Amino acid sequence: MKNTNTNTQPDPIGNKQDSRAGWMVLILTLTIQSLATMVLLVPPVMAPVLSAQLGVPAGYIGFYIAVAYLSAMLSSLSAGAMLTIVGPIRLSALCILSSAIGLTLFVMVPSVVTLALAGIFIGLGYGPVTPCSSQILIKNTPMHRLSLIFSIKQTGVPLGGVLAAIIMPSLQDMVGWRSALGVVCVMLLICAVVSLFTPRSWEPDASGVRKSFREEFLGALRTIYRIPVLRTLAICSFCFSICQLTLMTYAITFLHEEVGMSMVLAGVFLSVSQAAGVIGRILWGYLADHFFSTWSMLMVLAVGMLLSAVGVFYIDANASDWWVIIIFAVFGATAIGWNGVYLAEVAKRAPEGKSGSITGGTLAVTYLGVVLGPPAIGLVSQAAGGFGYGFLSLLLPTIASIILLGRTRKHFQRR
Repeated sequence: MKNTNTNTQPDPIGNKQDSRAGWMVLILTLTIQSLATMVLLVPPVMAPVLSAQLGVPAGYIGFYIAVAYLSAMLSSLSAGAMLTIVGPIRLSALCILSSAIGLTLFVMVPSVVTLALAGIFIGLGYGPVTPCSSQILIKNTPMHRLSLIFSIKQTGVPLGGVLAAIIMPSLQDMVGWRSALGVVCVMLLICAVVSLFTPRSWEPDASGVRKSFREEFLGALRTIYRIPVLRTLAICSFCFSICQLTLMTYAITFLHEEVGMSMVLAGVFLSVSQAAGVIGRILWGYLADHFFSTWSMLMVLAVGMLLSAVGVFYIDANASDWWVIIIFAVFGATAIGWNGVYLAEVAKRAPEGKSGSITGGTLAVTYLGVVLGPPAIGLVSQAAGGFGYGFLSLLLPTIASIILLGRTRKHFQRR
């Protein structure tokens, strides 16, 4: 079904004068998203070294992720209130500074406690980044390109993961782990300073009304609950994030310990899924803008995750490498690639001037899936006797998403 959305905005990426500003806004938000994700994933990437320095098992670094995402969930809910005070670009700069502070604390006094504090500061900085970018992009992007532009910006998430995985090990070997983290802090500070000097015209006009955290938080949740499409998007994002983090958390363990692959080969297959996620985010955004409705695109992605989870369950030592590549490519393209289409639709459906706070509210539900999903899948895997069963249990959230999308199709057709 072709998307019949009409463009009610001037095309800032379509005429000569505004074209540069539109692309600069995209570059800025993409850079901030990439750096925010990169710093979030630096401790897990450096887990073997950090665990040796702290004298704790590498598994303890996993608690950092839980702390960081819990903080991100809380800060994303407060994004609406903060946006009315400082604006999205300045708030983005503060988010980057918060991440830099957290990392600096750990570099100065490395310990389990300061790692937890780093998780809090980095999570607080990570949460509002996407609501901020949504509010910036919704002003500077024409509606007929919104899904594509949002999807390009959201490639910053897997791109940040790739940067962390590629840069940090080499940098650590060259200058040591402390100096490597120090370099990341400098990168964050430079990005924050550059953000502060961007034109005010890139930001939406201030509403002039400052609301408390409670007012914005409750107001956003009420709006999400009241509008069926937003409610469906939030619940689907909870289910999809479980699939996404399960893939990223347990793929290497499953392939290495249960299928018998080497760590290097398992890492290659996971990198295939990450690369497919980057391509998928752009491709799905383009298709949603030009050929399919958002509802159709989300339904296809949910079915893709379902089939991929079943495919992973049937991978064994006799599976060909090409078959494994296909399964993980489809899994990555769908389970990692859905975010841009989802966020663009949230921004479209949000009341005027509320795209930031509504995005923050739906992302809180998304992050809840991130926090609860992987531990739950881990428990299922332990109880059932293998991570293959954990991946198979992803049938539950994917089928729930398909049923929910089916029941709310008529609401997606309304504008």
